[in-house]
Formats: sequence, C-alpha cells, structure tokens
Amino acid sequence: MLSFKCRDVGFDCDYVVVEDNDTEIIKKVMEHGKRDHNLNSNDFTPSLIDNIRSKMQKVEDN
Repeated sequence: MLSFKCRDVGFDCDYVVVEDNDTEIIKKVMEHGKRDHNLNSNDFTPSLIDNIRSKMQKVEDN
C-alpha cells in the first residue's frame, strides 16, 4: 500500500489518499486536484507527476 498527502506538494490541504499502487494514487490525485484545486489535465505535467510519485510513502499493512 502507498499513501500520498496533497500538502507534500505545496497545497494547504489535508487530502490524503491510500491505494494499492501508484497508478491508482495518481488517478485519485488528479480527480482531487481538478475538483478541489481547479486544476485541469494540462496542469499535471510529467514533472508534477514525478513529484507526486516521489512524495508517496509506503504504508504498513495491518
């Protein structure tokens, strides 16, 4: 499992997503960004996607 915090890429936002893989996290983060931060698809540049991936953290399974 992996987690991502929106705050880790500079937004003043408490959004956190936990998913099985980075592809699902990117999908959810893009949905969140569009809905809550007025971003559009063009805002998710390869550089931003790389930054998001670099901020993901492994979550221990319980």
